[in-house]
Amino acid sequence: MGAGIAKRSLIFRIGVVAIKGALALVLFVLVLLVILRLMAAVRENGAEAPPETVRFRTPTGAVAARLSGPADGRPIMLIHGTAAWSGFWRQVADHLAGRGWRVIAIDLPPFGWSGRDPEGRYDRATQAERLAAVLRTQSKKAFVVGHSFGAGAATELALRHPDELQGLVLVDAALGQLDAEGQGTTAKALGLRPLAEAVTSAAVTNPAALEPLLRSMIARKEQASAWVPVLREPMKREGTTTAYAAWLPNLFSKDDASLSRRSENLRKIAVPVSLIWGEADTVTPLAQGRRIAELTRARSLKLLPGVGHIPHIEDPDAFLAALDGALADVEKGGR
Repeated sequence: MGAGIAKRSLIFRIGVVAIKGALALVLFVLVLLVILRLMAAVRENGAEAPPETVRFRTPTGAVAARLSGPADGRPIMLIHGTAAWSGFWRQVADHLAGRGWRVIAIDLPPFGWSGRDPEGRYDRATQAERLAAVLRTQSKKAFVVGHSFGAGAATELALRHPDELQGLVLVDAALGQLDAEGQGTTAKALGLRPLAEAVTSAAVTNPAALEPLLRSMIARKEQASAWVPVLREPMKREGTTTAYAAWLPNLFSKDDASLSRRSENLRKIAVPVSLIWGEADTVTPLAQGRRIAELTRARSLKLLPGVGHIPHIEDPDAFLAALDGALADVEKGGR
């Protein structure tokens, strides 16, 4: 009898300790979330868009862009990757403009200086419609270059609006796991806004995290420090962490009903495609590039040795030469 009472008493005490521990953990997490949010608010104290920024109206908000090159040149749209903006294309845009292209370097919402969608519609299909609205302002079919996460929107655009495109160049394309089912555990978890804001504030919009983040994506690590201020520039806008957090689940989504997530649709793509890939890419390894090239019947797959996931900042000269060749390849394919 006494042993039974002692055992129940021990279980009760353990239960009390466990509950206290759980409450302490919850309190710690809540305090951490508040601290991270306050830090984000301090960092995002306002910033103005560069004077050359223009904005296109679309049904789901304004899309900011930097235009360069002759107004009557062949249009080419540049679409950046995760957390970047049109500033990452400056050297590329200058090169193309000098060769007579009409360059439209996009800030893919919610990044850069584009409008933030209050409904958080950042799936590929919606992004493709935004991009199509921009292309409809041009008098000629456009060539489209999509990098990393932005290649998903670019590919979706090519599938949904092939008549707007002359050709498509994918650079280290992050199309995700093809033919996956379901949203994915990480995407579901990040659908909880407080968690998404905490992750965003700690790992994306945190100035101290930017250089490690950038270095993790590239093979030529020495290039990271020069690009951190460029990456940081539009993150000073008020509300950046909240906007990026609304977008974040899309980075991990496995199936958002977009056409570009199905291999059978990639096989049907009608627009001429060429690929450029860093051979040392560990974010989207070369095997993914070869698979996409096969599915899209790519005109070429240009490999850049010793280069990682962001070739246009790692080895600009090699990238520009590859881009000129890729554009020539898709242009021939479109004739």
